Amino acid sequence: RVTRPTAQVRGVSNADALDAATRDAPPDLRLLAFCTDVIVPPRVLNRLAGPAYNVHPGPPQIRGVYPAVFALYHGATRFGATLHEITETVDSGTIAAVDYQDLPAGLDRLKLEMIARDLVTGLLTRMIAPLLDTDGPLPSIGETWSGPAYGKKDFNDLCRLPDDIDEAEYARRYLAVGEGPDHALYFEKFGRRFSLDPPAFTGPIVKGGRQVG
Repeated sequence: RVTRPTAQVRGVSNADALDAATRDAPPDLRLLAFCTDVIVPPRVLNRLAGPAYNVHPGPPQIRGVYPAVFALYHGATRFGATLHEITETVDSGTIAAVDYQDLPAGLDRLKLEMIARDLVTGLLTRMIAPLLDTDGPLPSIGETWSGPAYGKKDFNDLCRLPDDIDEAEYARRYLAVGEGPDHALYFEKFGRRFSLDPPAFTGPIVKGGRQVG
């Protein structure tokens, strides 16, 4: 239920647009970051009359980038989405809402990312009325952040396979990272980088609707 039908939504997708949209900010402007990698600088936060909020996949126990990757790597049995105040430090502001879901066994990265998408859109849907109707800060739910805040370097380190990796550690990293041109595991040898590609197709060759060879 939204009780402010006259509310206007303006979307921005980069830092320059964010800076322009918040100049001379009216007192009722609410900044909401949704699944974005744009960092909100202090000067933008200082323009706002009230706190800005971030809603993103990942529970308070898995902070920073690529939460699904690190959840899989560490064998998490529960995942979530979080709504919190934006501060100068990543994933450290007051937590206003969290939605959790227990994870079934056998998840790969694609399946967990789909769960994450549903969790974060569901959380935003549930909290959109309080975000519109509350003039000041949303009340804290008492949850606290924990664990390290993962950055892109941590992800890159996870993708790079060490020379002495064993089969069990390789399986953990493969489960967490998956395959693809932007997120492939790799190793370095002889001054060259060797990326992991999907297995070669070894099925039958079909030509003109008939199997050949």
